[in-house]
Amino acid sequence: MHPDELSVLEKLEYAYEFVAAALGQAPQLHNCRLDQALLVIALAMQRARRSPRLRPPPRWPPPRQPDLPF
Repeated sequence: MHPDELSVLEKLEYAYEFVAAALGQAPQLHNCRLDQALLVIALAMQRARRSPRLRPPPRWPPPRQPDLPF
């Protein structure tokens, strides 16, 4: 999926995973401001979940294809 097609909430979730993975690989960074980035991203995700404009649109199930004999 192209980054422009992602909602703000989805982008924040990817950022959180990326920063958390970086901190997990370099524990010496926990004293750095990167650990504060996780808190800021987590708070932004909470706010985005409450905002209908920032949440991803509902994902409707894709239309079912008729059962084809081939």
